[in-house]
Amino acid sequence: MENTFSSFFSTLYNDIFIRGTVGLLLEGQFRLFTVLVLLIFSLIIRQAIILLGQNWVKTFSHTLTLILLPIITYVITSVISSNLALALGMVGALSIVRFRNPVKSPFELAIYFTMITAGIAGAVSLKWLLLLLVSIFSVLILSFIINKFYLIFFGRSFYTVSFTEGNSLHTLEITSKATLVELASRYDLVNFVKNDNNIIYRIANSNKKEIMDVAASLENNDQVLSIVFNSA
Repeated sequence: MENTFSSFFSTLYNDIFIRGTVGLLLEGQFRLFTVLVLLIFSLIIRQAIILLGQNWVKTFSHTLTLILLPIITYVITSVISSNLALALGMVGALSIVRFRNPVKSPFELAIYFTMITAGIAGAVSLKWLLLLLVSIFSVLILSFIINKFYLIFFGRSFYTVSFTEGNSLHTLEITSKATLVELASRYDLVNFVKNDNNIIYRIANSNKKEIMDVAASLENNDQVLSIVFNSA
């Protein structure tokens, strides 16, 4: 009888305390690993976006948003995944949240949705998170390659310059007495104004050196009245 009770309590102890503790430790380690993967995911996507010339993502607020958003989403998804009542309560609680910060471009909004999706994918399975990372990274790099291809072979960017999307662009405004062919044919010419007495050219480029080279080449031009440079 004593052996039976001893065996019973020994089995109970092993099941509840030993295996339970080991299981919790393993689960905790896996969740920490997933958070680490999400952190790496955010940094890789951030660097890929910077490679495309989208320098708005370099700011403190945008960088932390890209890092925190998937982690927060992962925690919320993990908490409510096995509890329907808690899930409904969370939906009700989050429905009262209102965001007043304006999104500057559809691309920025797509990146935020990507970060949210990364958190959800991490809570479901790491394979979906890795698939998302490879897919998004491939699209961003492909966009970069296409733009470089156009610059090399066609002398112009594949994308239209926009000041409303948060891009960091250096601008150069040249006022001249006559038409300057070298400026009129540039791929980065964004504005052209012709008055009775002069002509105003405005060019915008993310490459500061290229802008400064243009300014230097026009310094000794007798037709140029003024050169105004604005740094991003």
